[in-house]
Amino acid sequence: MAFIAQAQNEIHFSQFEMAPIQLNPALAGDFQGTYRVGGIYRDQWFSVVEEFGQSFKTADLFVDVNVIRGLRKQDWISVGLGYSVLDRAGSLGSSEESSGGLKNSFFNMGAAYHLANKKRTDIFTFGIQRSSVNTTIPASNLIDRVNVQTGGISMDAQKVIDKANEDGLAENSFSDWQFGLVYNKRAKNSDFKIGLSASRLFKPRFSIAGSSTNIKPLIAAFAEYRMPIGRSGTWLKPSLLYMNQGPASEVTLQGRLGRSMNDNLSINGGLGFRTGDAVQILLGADFKQYKIGASYDINISGLSAASSTVGSFELALIYIGSINKKPKIKPIVICPRL
Repeated sequence: MAFIAQAQNEIHFSQFEMAPIQLNPALAGDFQGTYRVGGIYRDQWFSVVEEFGQSFKTADLFVDVNVIRGLRKQDWISVGLGYSVLDRAGSLGSSEESSGGLKNSFFNMGAAYHLANKKRTDIFTFGIQRSSVNTTIPASNLIDRVNVQTGGISMDAQKVIDKANEDGLAENSFSDWQFGLVYNKRAKNSDFKIGLSASRLFKPRFSIAGSSTNIKPLIAAFAEYRMPIGRSGTWLKPSLLYMNQGPASEVTLQGRLGRSMNDNLSINGGLGFRTGDAVQILLGADFKQYKIGASYDINISGLSAASSTVGSFELALIYIGSINKKPKIKPIVICPRL
């Protein structure tokens, strides 16, 4: 059952900036405020697998909080929690007999230390988080695949039945560490950011229904630069994301053009390109404490004929809140002169 080794999938989004701590744990606390809550939803290949009413659905929810000052007054410490689900992914996703499919769930918990200069224009951040991964798939789906491969009932199919839980699911779980570094250069009207993260460094073992393999290390590097254009409130932000895991790698290039409409509203749009996979249409807006994003992928890979160039769409929302403490003012008692 070598095909099961491919069941473990890593999560990635076209709007990767809308899932910050999933991308790099050092991005926890990378905002102006006290706390940040966000989520992003992705639906992929719905045009290819709509026959079974299933598609590749991915959701990510997170919250991060700036909790305490660091060793110096300009430094600070942040914590972050994240929960992601990759549902019905790959050829094991669904069948005519089973509406259930492959599901990978990820729970992340970590912290970041922000080391800044006095004006907080140069910030180095180190982040670390613990990730727990759980994978489930209906045993009936695996048995169907084993029977197809072997031409009938086999010992492998019996192993699937024996290892399934009481709910009829074959499952696997493992835990892993993720490390991240980010450098941020801030100015009045510009912002440059570059980061590197690494996970699966200890090659955790993925085992399900008698088949097992070691997960290869995952490296992700990104860079972005928001720069002003003239004095009209218009800005340009090119960005780059590189991901590598074993023999697989991908590069995403994006460019956004935005404009500040007033003190409360900024809108932006742009295009992206993921090598060998898709052209991305990107839309976004910042309204007060809210950040809204949407994207659509036009498939240009080898599946473009089957998908009619329909790749995926994403919707994302982030809210940034602030908790301001009221200052304690000592009463002043004025004694009259006698």
